[in-house]
Order: sequence, then structure tokens, then C-alpha cells
Amino acid sequence: MALNTLWRSTWSTWSACREAPRRLLQRELPLALLLLALATLFFSVIDRGYFYQFGHHNWNSSKVLAHAENITPQWGLTLFHFLEPDQDGNSVPHGAYNRFPIGAYVLIRLVALPFGDDLSAKILAGRVLMLACFVAAAALAYLALARITESRWVACAATALAFSSYFCLYYSDMISTEASVDLFAVLLAFHGMTVFVQEGRFRQLLAKTCIALALGWHVYALLLPFIAFSLASDLISTHRAPAPALGSRLKRSSAVLFLGRPFALAATALAIGVLVLSSNLLGEYYMLKGTRPVAELPTWESMMRRIGLADSYEDLHARRVHWPAFLAWQFQALGRMILPYALPGYVSLPIGHYPDWEAWMPDLFAVGVAALAICLVWLCFHPQRTLLATLTLSGFAWSLPMRHNAALHDHESVFYVGVPLTLFSLVLLHLHKLSGERVVARIAAVALLVFVFSNWQLNRARQNAAERAIHMEELADFQAVREQTEDGAVGVVLMGKQRRILGAPLALEYYLARRPYLVFHYPVTSKVDLERFQVVDYVVTNWRAPGIDTLTTENRGFFLYPRDAYLASQHDATRREILASGRFDIYKEGNILIYRRSPCKLRDREREIGLHVFPVNRRDLPRHRRQYGFEDLSFRLTDHGGRRAKTCTAWIRLPTYDIAEVRTGQTDAGGPAWRVEVPLAP
Repeated sequence: MALNTLWRSTWSTWSACREAPRRLLQRELPLALLLLALATLFFSVIDRGYFYQFGHHNWNSSKVLAHAENITPQWGLTLFHFLEPDQDGNSVPHGAYNRFPIGAYVLIRLVALPFGDDLSAKILAGRVLMLACFVAAAALAYLALARITESRWVACAATALAFSSYFCLYYSDMISTEASVDLFAVLLAFHGMTVFVQEGRFRQLLAKTCIALALGWHVYALLLPFIAFSLASDLISTHRAPAPALGSRLKRSSAVLFLGRPFALAATALAIGVLVLSSNLLGEYYMLKGTRPVAELPTWESMMRRIGLADSYEDLHARRVHWPAFLAWQFQALGRMILPYALPGYVSLPIGHYPDWEAWMPDLFAVGVAALAICLVWLCFHPQRTLLATLTLSGFAWSLPMRHNAALHDHESVFYVGVPLTLFSLVLLHLHKLSGERVVARIAAVALLVFVFSNWQLNRARQNAAERAIHMEELADFQAVREQTEDGAVGVVLMGKQRRILGAPLALEYYLARRPYLVFHYPVTSKVDLERFQVVDYVVTNWRAPGIDTLTTENRGFFLYPRDAYLASQHDATRREILASGRFDIYKEGNILIYRRSPCKLRDREREIGLHVFPVNRRDLPRHRRQYGFEDLSFRLTDHGGRRAKTCTAWIRLPTYDIAEVRTGQTDAGGPAWRVEVPLAP
């Protein structure tokens, strides 16, 4: 009898052990498949160790990398743009930047630290970190939705569809504190809220909230509705409970407001925010050596601009801040967050230039309004409405009070992800009740394929081999510059606007991080510039000065010279070859065309200057220009040049292929014909 009992017990234990892996696999299969689909993001990032994508993607990536590179105890861990040599040759930080918590910058610095001065490897490491945060954010969304819906397949499908949108995929590898890192922080806090509501684990919620607030400010947009809804729910419950007198009810209400857990959460979040902002302001005050009052410190000025109390945005974008235009754009963006990028007719959105949203974005205003309305109405009948309403409204809790910031930053649309997460969860949960688990599992499989296909389509749309090659050369050039300039300050002579030369508007700050440098504009002839030039040891320029040996012999676009040799070349006017005279004098130096007019009037700056480059071999042209036989490099001085002392000057780099002819001239006021057409010899 005893042996029989022992045998049955042993057999049941063995059977349970054999079944455990299979049950575990079935239980965690949705999460495993979701992570497998998310892993495809990493296969497309291996060639992105440089800046070549348009708009905020490059702007933020280069800026944040520069700030992370400059973190040092010497300046109290204060973020700044770059080092600038003073008249005594000492390095002085320039442009304090402590608008955000330092946590994300520390993470970026840590992952880039093992790569020394390898610029490309550091960019790639930063992108991989952002993708890891994006994947972690999706996993947290899945875990929270699995608890709320009580169906892992519903959570898997909703997460895959919500994270398939254009904004999520395009900004998933942007090196920034305002996209992937903040998205991870928001969903980390939301997972803590979910566990707290269902299991009452308040300490876990506090811990996750503190970690999230150390990474970004967007967590407050999640905390605000959650605390408001929680307080309202507690007050309603208190008033419904029987009480002998009015005084007892008031005491209960006061206890709910000031002694309850929502108040403790709000007080903790507020204390962390005050602590972070205070440390930022103190760090900037210390770095600037007390030369500015608190109201003029960069962090304070940034806060005022973002909430609309300081008028500093360009007039060109002012119309987006007005409420009707702003709300229209926000619902357009929400509509794009609802639809996966792989949908037919939605995959050909232009990539490669800064977008004019009103001109090319599909009219998805109605989609955004309908999605929000459906969510809000449906949530009234859902038992977990507090959590899902918090998730749904968190994006608007940030964008509405911060519209002066959200109106000009398209990547802020990522934080509307709560609406598609809620909408897809509700729809799929309803299908689950009607059709069962198998149907939802099949939908989840399709959703995962949609995510993979959306990512593939977007990567295909933004691959531009020619543009990529140019910026790879720029990065290689500055890699050589960094290796040569460890022992001195650098003067950078820009032939035109900085953003027109480098792969990203602020890439120079990253390329020369921890190297003191000064920026000059060509030509360096003024007395002030010549005096400032005395404190630099080297000169970087994209003009190949004839007759001077470069210190970077392999460079193709940016060349490094000794300061004195470069200054000597500036005074050798015989090296300049004048090609044409007319409305503008046109010079050619290497592969640079220089346009100059003095005196220069407003019409000269506003009217387009036509520039057509005819190659020897038409195949050298971009594919979309081959039918015309020339490359159109036309420009306006207001966009690609400058005015100084009543003299207008512009610098245009010609293509590197063999050129048969160049035609240029300036248009008349009302017609397309050029008033002057000057054929230039190659």
C-alpha cells in the first residue's frame, strides 16, 4: 500500500514537471512572439551610426549625444552644448541645458563610454539603447494590458498594432529623452498603477514612479489624470458610505484628500520634480558663475517658453500654436497613431526632408476624433475605467498645457499611444467575448505581421544611399579631426549655414564634444574674427584651400589646417577665380561656388537664385532628375547664405561627379525666367 502510494505520488510529480514547460510556453507564448517581432527593429539599425534622417530625429539625436558627452563632475554634472576657449585659452562651457532629468543622459553616457572616441560606435550604441527602451516600453504595455483585459492574446495584438504607427517606428531609435526613454518611463509608471489598483502594492507604484521621473517629465501627464480619478473615486465612495453627521463626512473627505495614497503619490511626484528642477537651476547658476539671475537661467527660460509665458518661437510656426490649428494638428497626429504604417496608401509618405504637415499628411482628423470619442464612451462601461481612462487621456494631459512645445515637435505625438492601446484592447476584448480565444490569437498573429511589415516599409522609405554616403564621409572626416586636435582648440569656418553643411543641425556639437572650439563664417577678415582666431590652434573648413597641406590627408569634405597657414591663405586673393559678374559676382574655389553682391537689398535676398548642374554622365544624377538632364540646386539667400555689412554672400558646394556645365542666375520678381543666365565652365 505504501509503495503504491509512493509510486502514484512520484508519477504525478513527474507528469507535472513534464507539463510545466508546455504550460509555461502556452502561457508566455504571446509575450515571446511579441518580443520576437520587436526584435526585428534591431536588424535595421546596424547602419545608423551617423546622422542622415530629417527633422527632429537628427536634431535631437546629435544634441542629446553632445550633452551626454559633456557630462563631467568638473561642471557639477550640468549639461551644456560645447566648450569655448576664452581670451586666455581656457575652456568655458557654452549653452547650459538642464531642462530634463539627468537620468536618460547618464544612461546614454554609460552605453557610449566603452567606445572611447569612436563617433560612429557611440551613435550606434545610443540608437540601440533607444530601441531597447522602446522594446521595454512595448513589453510593459503588454504586461499591463494582460492584467487589465485578462487575455494575453488581446494584450499582444493591441500592443503590436499600437506600436506599428509611423511616429512610434520612426522615432524608436531617435537618441532623445523625449521619445523612447520617456515612453518607457510612462509605461513603467502605468504598470505600477495597474499592479497598485489590482493588488494594492503602493510601494511598488512609488518605486516605479520615482524611477520614471528620473528619466523624463512626461510621467506627470500620466500621474495627473490618475491622481484626479483616484481622488474622485475615493471621495464618491466616502460620500456614499453612511455617516451620522455632516462633520463626520467632512472629516472623511479631508482624510481622503490629505491622508490617502493618491495624495502621497502626488506629494512624492511633486517633491521629485522640485528637487530635479532645483538641482538643474543650481547647477546652471554654478556653471555660469552667478552672472545671471534665476529668471534668466536656461532651464527657467525653457519652462516659460514651453508653457507660453515667453514669446520666443518663430513667426513661421506661430500659427500652429493657436487653439484651432493646434487641436486640428493634434487630432491629425492621433489619427496617424491609430493606423499602422503598413496600411495601403499609407506607405509612400515622403522621407528625406523636413515635412510640411499640412501639405502631405493624409487627412486623418476624423480618425483621431472618432478614436478618442469611442474610447471615452466605451470606458464608461468597463470595470477598469480608471486605468484605461488615465492611459487614454495622458497624451492630452501633456500636449494641452504644453501646446507651445507640442505644436512644434512632431515626436510628442508618440505619447498619444494610450489611445490606440485602449481602443484596440476594447475592440479585441469584445471580439474575445463573442468569438473566443482562438479568433483573437489569429488576429494577434496578423497584428505581429503588421508590425514587422510596417517597420520594413518605413526602413525602405527612409533608405537614401546617396545621402547616407555623404554623411558617412562627414562623420569619417570629423573622426579624423578629433584624433588630430586633442591638444588644442579648433576654429570651424562654415561656408554657409551650419545646418546646410552637416548631417544634423547640431551635429558639430557632438563631433567636437569635449574639444573647445569657435565658429566663424567665411570669409574670416573682420578685425573681431581675427582677434578671436588667435585663441584657436586648428581650423576646420569645407573649403579645400589650394597650396596648403591638410593635417587630415584622407578627408573628403571637411579639412583640418594649422591656423596660421589658413589665415595666410585668406589674404591671397589671387586664388579666387571670378567667373561671372552681374546681379551677383560669382567665384569658384575648388568645388565651392561663392555668390557675392554689395550693396545687397531685400529683393536680392528673397528672390530665388537658379543653379542647374549638368553632369557629363546623366546616370550620375538622382533618379528623379535624370529625365531633366540636370540637378536643380536653386536656393534663396535667406535659406542658404547671409548678409553682413550690406554684403550678401552664399556658398554652394557642387556635386562631386564630373560636371559638363553649370547654369546660374537670379529670377525676376514675377516670372520663372532667369534675368541672368551665366554658363560656367566646369
